Amino acid sequence: FNIRNIYKMKKLLFFLSVMLCACHASAQVKVGVEAGANLSHYLVSGSRYAEHVEDMKVGYQFGVSVDYLMGRHWMLMSGLYLQHTQSKMDLGDGTYKNTFFKNAEIEVNNLIVPLKLGYQFNLSDKFSLIPSVGAYASYGFNARKCNLQTVCQNEQSGDVYIKEATWKPMDGYSHTEGVMAKRLDPFRKWSYGGMAGLKAVVNDHYTISFDYSVGIKEVQKQNGLRDSNFQLSVGYRF
Repeated sequence: FNIRNIYKMKKLLFFLSVMLCACHASAQVKVGVEAGANLSHYLVSGSRYAEHVEDMKVGYQFGVSVDYLMGRHWMLMSGLYLQHTQSKMDLGDGTYKNTFFKNAEIEVNNLIVPLKLGYQFNLSDKFSLIPSVGAYASYGFNARKCNLQTVCQNEQSGDVYIKEATWKPMDGYSHTEGVMAKRLDPFRKWSYGGMAGLKAVVNDHYTISFDYSVGIKEVQKQNGLRDSNFQLSVGYRF
């Protein structure tokens, strides 16, 4: 953590704390817990050289939801979630049309704060649907050491070979072996994007939520990577 990131995190937590305090003062607020699975990968912006190796990989998320009903139908929806995502890609160093990092696993934990505007359709006394649209902010940190392969070239023979390695996406990676020494820039910790979702509420307590989020800010500029995430969660509102 540097001073700037700590300041941003304090502002984020202060905003959420104020919202929670305001919410508890009103009977129109529902606080709940949610958990579920996600399918994620990265979109590639512009003419970059990153490529997907596999289809979307399964991760998970859990956290606290806060729904504030404004009037009879309009709703402000937020919360705080821990989200674990996984992906695998071929990546470049951003300077040549070559892949220097193959089968790079990317596992990241993110703290997510969404802020969405929803509209509640009361289909019966015990069932309602809430479509919503809004934005999110996230702070990422390393999940674990991930595997990747680096493309190297022997200085004497010129033969190209693959070297197995590990890296942490938030720390980046570099190798100096042979004549193809390259660097993989770290992922950004702070990012934001847009999201849309649909929540079903049963008996005013049980919830099933589906959301899609897409990054606006690139999480790794070198390869033009932006988040893309489908989430399915179940929960309980108190």
